[in-house]
This record gives sequence, C-alpha cells and structure tokens, in this order.
Amino acid sequence: MKSRKVTIVVGTLFCMLAAPAVPQSSKDWVDIKDPTELRALYSNKTLRGKGGDGMPFVGHYSADGRGILIQGEKRTPRTWAVKGKDQVCATHERGTDCFTFRRHRKNRNEIAGQHVTQGWVFHATVEDGVPKF
Repeated sequence: MKSRKVTIVVGTLFCMLAAPAVPQSSKDWVDIKDPTELRALYSNKTLRGKGGDGMPFVGHYSADGRGILIQGEKRTPRTWAVKGKDQVCATHERGTDCFTFRRHRKNRNEIAGQHVTQGWVFHATVEDGVPKF
C-alpha cells in the first residue's frame, strides 16, 4: 500500500512540474466564469491537447453529458457536468476531476484547464463535433 501512495504522489508532482502554466497576469488569456460558455465548451466538442503529464490526448464530449478520453491506447469513458459558475467536472472509473478554464483572447478555440485540487494544467484546442462512442 505504501508504494502505491508514493507512486501517486510522485505522479502528481511530476504532472505539476511538467505542465506548462498559463500566465495568470497575461492579458492574452481570460477566465471562463460563465456556466453557459462552459457548457458550450464541452457540448458536442472534441478537445485535443497535452495533459499535465505532457502526453497527448483527445477527449470527445457530447451535449448529453457523456464523454470519452483517449490517451495513448487507453480509452476512459466519463460523464461531465458544469459545477457552479466556473468549473467542469468529469466523473470516470477513478473518481471525479474538476477543472477551471481560461481561453485565449484571440483564438477562442485555444483553452487551458487547471485541475481544481491538484493544480496541474492542460492545454487543448476545441473542435466542433464528436464521433459516435
């Protein structure tokens, strides 16, 4: 059991160190604090980017709250929902992860999500449409 805890802590620290942070003071990025905009960000959208660990991922999210995250050979089904005014939470086999978001001021399809409790950041582009899953 101790080795599992150490692995999780080391993995979390690696993700936090490896993730490129979005500059908090940058005028090129704006916080998304509107539940309607957050729902639009995930409704029938594909997110492509790099996770906090630097690995590429593709996430497909339908408007009905279903989704799937593909990273390498792993496919993780999930559900998603907007929480409050500024978070999207994804529930999957290991639990629930909640994120706050920023979007690039000039390119609205470029986003950064920050894990609410662990602090790591992912960057992605948002595309319209999802395949059937």
